[in-house]
This record gives sequence, C-alpha cells and structure tokens, in this order.
Amino acid sequence: MTQVWTNGLRNDERGATAIEFALIAPVFLALVMGIFHLSLLGFTIANLNYAVEKGARCSAIATNCPDVATFYYGPSPAPVFTSDSAVACGTSVNATVIYELNVLIYQASIPLSASACFP
Repeated sequence: MTQVWTNGLRNDERGATAIEFALIAPVFLALVMGIFHLSLLGFTIANLNYAVEKGARCSAIATNCPDVATFYYGPSPAPVFTSDSAVACGTSVNATVIYELNVLIYQASIPLSASACFP
C-alpha cells in the first residue's frame, strides 16, 4: 500500500505550472522593469539634447526666447541649463541632470549632460 501511494505522489504533476511560474516570474519582471527604465533613460537623453539644441538656436536668432527649461519634456528633476553667447561658435547652451535609475533592488545615479552651439 505504501508503494502505491508514493508512486502516485511521485507521478502527480498538478501544481507544476505554478512552481515554474514562481521561478520564472521574478526574472521576467526584472527584465521588463529594466527595459522600461532604460527606455526612459534614452528618452531623457534625447529630450535633453533637443532642449539644448532648441535653446541655442532660439537664443542665436531671436531676442525674446522663452526659458530653455520650457523645451525640456523629460522626467523630473529638471536639468540645470547654462547659456553663453560669447563663445567662438556662437551661442552655447549646456545642460546637466542626474538620472536616478531604480530597477527593483538595483539603484544608480547616472549623470547626464548635453551641449549645443548655434552660430
């Protein structure tokens, strides 16, 4: 009788899918969260470059330009913009920001910077 019960329990595969999901789900969720945050990092870099290019262009050709920070549409915190119109290339705009990367238990502060010059 004991042999029949252990063979039946050994061959029972109910719940195997739940165990497999419990093993794979954390890795899958970490991968999805990592992809999301790295995509947001790429968006922030592109947006920072757009803002300094737009700000340098506007400062070089117009007299009543809005603040360069209005061209930045990325996540907070807002970057620090500096402008200089007395450089050899024309009007220069620089920006720096710290991007906080938080993926589950991994955290990193990534400094980002962008600069543009328009004649």
